[in-house]
Amino acid sequence: MTRFMGESGSEVVAVEGSTRRAKITAERCRDLSNVRVICEDIMHFSTDQRFDFVTLIGVLEYAPRYIPAEDPILACLKQARSFLKPEGVLVLAIENQLGLKYFNGCDEDHLGKPYYGLHGLYRKDEPTTHGRAAIEAKLVAAGMPYIQFYYPFPDYKLPQVILSDAALSASGFDAAALLAGMVSGNAGGELHPNFHENLAWRPIIDNGLLPHLSNSFLILAGATEEAFIKFEKDWLACAYATSRIPVYATETRFTCVDNNVLVKKQRLHPDCLAPEIDLPNSSILHQINTVSNYIVGQPYLLELQQRLGRGEGIAGVVEWAMPWLDLLLAHSFEGENGAALPGDWIDAIPQNFIRDPDGKLQRIDDEWKVSGPVPLGLLLVRGLVNSIGLSPTSIGLRGMEIKLLIETVATSRGIDMSQITFDIFLENETTLLSVVYGRDARESRQNLAFALGQYPACPMIPVLSQDHHNHVEAELTGEIARVKSTASWQITKPLRGVWNVLFYPILSHLRGTK
Repeated sequence: MTRFMGESGSEVVAVEGSTRRAKITAERCRDLSNVRVICEDIMHFSTDQRFDFVTLIGVLEYAPRYIPAEDPILACLKQARSFLKPEGVLVLAIENQLGLKYFNGCDEDHLGKPYYGLHGLYRKDEPTTHGRAAIEAKLVAAGMPYIQFYYPFPDYKLPQVILSDAALSASGFDAAALLAGMVSGNAGGELHPNFHENLAWRPIIDNGLLPHLSNSFLILAGATEEAFIKFEKDWLACAYATSRIPVYATETRFTCVDNNVLVKKQRLHPDCLAPEIDLPNSSILHQINTVSNYIVGQPYLLELQQRLGRGEGIAGVVEWAMPWLDLLLAHSFEGENGAALPGDWIDAIPQNFIRDPDGKLQRIDDEWKVSGPVPLGLLLVRGLVNSIGLSPTSIGLRGMEIKLLIETVATSRGIDMSQITFDIFLENETTLLSVVYGRDARESRQNLAFALGQYPACPMIPVLSQDHHNHVEAELTGEIARVKSTASWQITKPLRGVWNVLFYPILSHLRGTK
């Protein structure tokens, strides 16, 4: 953060309590004359300078551990405020004690224990987080009554989406749609969720509860109302694609101008020129720096998520997919290798469609384009793999591999999958993932191939690799061998033999009759 702010041209003073971290930060910023790094406890740091901004990003929660005061949180906030200019702003980022992900079984980020914060188990010297009302009261008591809350997802550390309060009330703007593909990470590692977080955000927003259940807070606070004049008034939300390599990283900004919501997509690194990506049979071009009108409606993907959340099976998936498949077929033509679509349809997957108030599907987010035609079967596989991966597990699809599900959906509309093998999908998608995200091509192909043979699963339960399954199988085989080698197993062996001879044929006959 220090390096980033220094590169923006700002004069930066970084106060770091750890000698080791201070040395690392200073080394990282050694070529920036506008950055000073000071190793000091914030409560003992003093300067005559006053600042436009003071940041406490992932810091305030540690106040109880390092500040010996009756109210360490309040003491830290007051100290931070003392460094601000009269119209300066405190930038605070911190986890929400009552974040939805913690209700869903995620560990408390700092102490690694589930439900620890929800139950209010913090000791006096432990890192401590607060809910919205509590942190707001602390800011007011510290002399900063003018407060703006923002909501980063999945949390403030590496946000993919940031929502404002205005986004939650703007007419026609669907804030929940931006959270449809959001997956919260668990500080403790593996997570077995209690519910599907993606679906829960919509009723939470509809009932005005997101400000209290957001996983994290990004807060701007000041002593005067004038402190906020410098900020953009029409800003609603931003979505970020930062898991890609820098040249493909993007920001999608939503603003409301004269009651009209605009969508602007731009590169986060505009100096990087994106090359064409060579796929096995064509090349793909990254289309960016566009401004478009926001399309009002309901995310098409939401309909599938709700169906599977209700436990529907393959018939429900087929019924949901019909309008999308019909749209693809209406724009398809006969190519050299079967049905195909124009190159600018490569990203026409269900996640990129909105059902407008008239019930029609409208395309959004046409970020990618290929130089040649897109095989219909390839687009169908790509769209369904993506959609199933972002949807809840359904008991109605139990026992059906994703590959078979895709073939069944295609057959329902007479789409011949013989012209597009799954190997072609793996080849194209692996190339795309390796180039755009910098992932190892071999590993990406193995993971995709393995996923096609799996049952539809909730995205918050990680898809396990074949190596992991082999490891588990080896452990189970070893455990069975251990049990069979025990004295108790050997002693009871004759009894099991008698049971098998006398009763097993009878039980088998009864099962067959049933």
